[in-house]
Amino acid sequence: MKGSFVFKLIPFSKLREKMAKISNSVSENRNHIRLIAESIAYCVVTGGLGWLAYEFHETVLTIERCVQKDPMLLNNKSPEYIFADKTTFTELDEYQIIDSNSIIQPTNPPVFFLQKWNDFKHKKAWKLLEITNKYKNSKLSWVATSRLTKMNDLKDSDCQHLAQMSHAHTLVGLARSTNVNPKFFLPPRNISWTKDEILSKIRDLLIKLNDLNEHKCLSYFIAYAFKDKQHDYYHPEDTPPDFGSMQIDNDNILQLSINALRHHCNNETNVTAMVKLGGLQILMAIYQYLKHDEEVAEEIGKLLSVASLNRDLIQDICSTGWISILFEWKNHQNFRIQSWANRTLLNMDDEDPINGNYMFGKQTVLLHPKNRYHQDAKIDIVLVHGLLGGVSFSWREKDLLINEPLGLFDMNNKNESHNSSNTTTLKKPVGEDMQNYLDSYKEVKAREWDLIGNEFEFVLNDIPLKENSKGNGPYSLKGDDPTVRQTALNEGYSQCWPSDWLPTDEEGLRVIGVDYSTTLSEWLPSCPLKQKNHRTLEGRTEKLMHQLLAIGIGDRPIIFLAHSMGGLLVKNMLVAARNSNDPNVRKLFEKTRSVFFFSTPHHGSPLATLNSAYRFFLWPSVEVEELRTDSPKLVSLHNNFLECLEENPMKIVTFAETLPTEFTALKVPILCVPKDAADPSVGELYELPLNHMSICKADSK
Repeated sequence: MKGSFVFKLIPFSKLREKMAKISNSVSENRNHIRLIAESIAYCVVTGGLGWLAYEFHETVLTIERCVQKDPMLLNNKSPEYIFADKTTFTELDEYQIIDSNSIIQPTNPPVFFLQKWNDFKHKKAWKLLEITNKYKNSKLSWVATSRLTKMNDLKDSDCQHLAQMSHAHTLVGLARSTNVNPKFFLPPRNISWTKDEILSKIRDLLIKLNDLNEHKCLSYFIAYAFKDKQHDYYHPEDTPPDFGSMQIDNDNILQLSINALRHHCNNETNVTAMVKLGGLQILMAIYQYLKHDEEVAEEIGKLLSVASLNRDLIQDICSTGWISILFEWKNHQNFRIQSWANRTLLNMDDEDPINGNYMFGKQTVLLHPKNRYHQDAKIDIVLVHGLLGGVSFSWREKDLLINEPLGLFDMNNKNESHNSSNTTTLKKPVGEDMQNYLDSYKEVKAREWDLIGNEFEFVLNDIPLKENSKGNGPYSLKGDDPTVRQTALNEGYSQCWPSDWLPTDEEGLRVIGVDYSTTLSEWLPSCPLKQKNHRTLEGRTEKLMHQLLAIGIGDRPIIFLAHSMGGLLVKNMLVAARNSNDPNVRKLFEKTRSVFFFSTPHHGSPLATLNSAYRFFLWPSVEVEELRTDSPKLVSLHNNFLECLEENPMKIVTFAETLPTEFTALKVPILCVPKDAADPSVGELYELPLNHMSICKADSK
């Protein structure tokens, strides 16, 4: 105990002595310690201010480099964004783009940290873009693109920054996504060529293409359209009369040149040569010069659609700015322009989980779903039009002008043209008060419909005049039926009722449109390289079967909707598929569950058996000549089709016309397909109070 006590006392006493010595030393050197502390503080403050001054100076220099001081460029009212030939993803912590000359330099540390701080909340967007760019053709890329489109809190500048860093396949995926921000698509570069410059460039392009692969039509056009130029391979005096009567002037020469280019580039070889010769840039210049010309837009859409069949050209289409135009065209009021844009984007989108492996050719178009869809379809609905028809004409909603007399040569374009301009309901801007009133009116209207809907019967407009023993109604619906209510409250106009209305009632539908050209008469000149056997029923069937199989028709159950001659094409395809030894072809027959015939001339048409006076006036085409009443060819086809039904008892529904169709300004009435010719002798048959052109156009949902 004593030892322990002494051990504690000794250190404490020594500590007291040392503390006393330190206190005395501090008192003696107080001035010296104060001087050292002040010196250290002065050095720290001075150094800090110097560092801040240096960083401020460097920041000012960086900003000055980003600001354009050239007075000539300051007057430029259309500043250009950076447009790289090959867009590549650059790491944010390594480089940044600093001016409009595509110069990239290492990021300045203070600017980098400032930008990192400002973009911190959008870090997810940059990562998603990196994934979509890097992991092409993978589920990860598809999911990243889908999530990127759902980021609604991105600023416009963020979207434009992301757009500049997007690869071609990323932009295509964004363009085919639902509710994507339009700011993801930068406007194409402004090509400020004069009309003479554009005309000179497209003339040189046509000549180069013709030198690579001479085409008589193109040779004739070049020789006649550019008479003031010398051509070594052709001379204007050799131009055939058909081209000599062509009216070419300064107002329409660009449009006709585009038409000639599209006619020449109707195959992958020629369109690839056109792209490699800089044709896409020339097309962009023409589009910017004639931006409001819908016929030019449609011709360009057809060219881009053919180019999209070669996926090696996707980068060329992207680098010339066409993806942003195609995205804009997706919602164009002209249904034909919509169709070509959707077809082009789909062909370029090999990451689409359902349709990415398919290539839609010139005769097939995906009408629904138009955007990427994650679930596979359960049923394929295939629309096949007939003579003078088209996807945007045959299957649109009925309109007031449907009973106008038809011409012989250009009736297809004439009838389709008023579809996009006169019958489409265009929403006009209204004031805020008026908009509030309209919204409240719709609510009141819906509320009133709920109250009175069950008190009346809604009678269908086109009640059948007759039906066979298998036909059945009802031909009226209760007022509170959901379809009746939706029809009454709907203010829109359908440019393709099967794709707009059927998917709202049944999920899992894929609607495919078939598009091909036909004519009633041979009066108009045709391409000398176009063989007439390609326009026969057998020639069209072979080509159409190939294109349908290429987009997966036969992989799931099929329902055909066929109008007029389209019904004969469907029958011929089913017979050919049944007789095929190729399992891949035979599935087209085995998977068919139903066929709806709209005025199909199973036993021929009076159009092909007109008297001599009418025949001289009409000069029937190859397509019409095949429709002679009770021709052995049609009789054999129908017998073979009935045999198909014994092996595959598909459901058959037939609609027959009862009103004549008027032709030409003389209003010559012709019942194109009488009831006896339209009756296939199987399935349900309904005779409707409609003419040949209106029978496939639904009056309402």
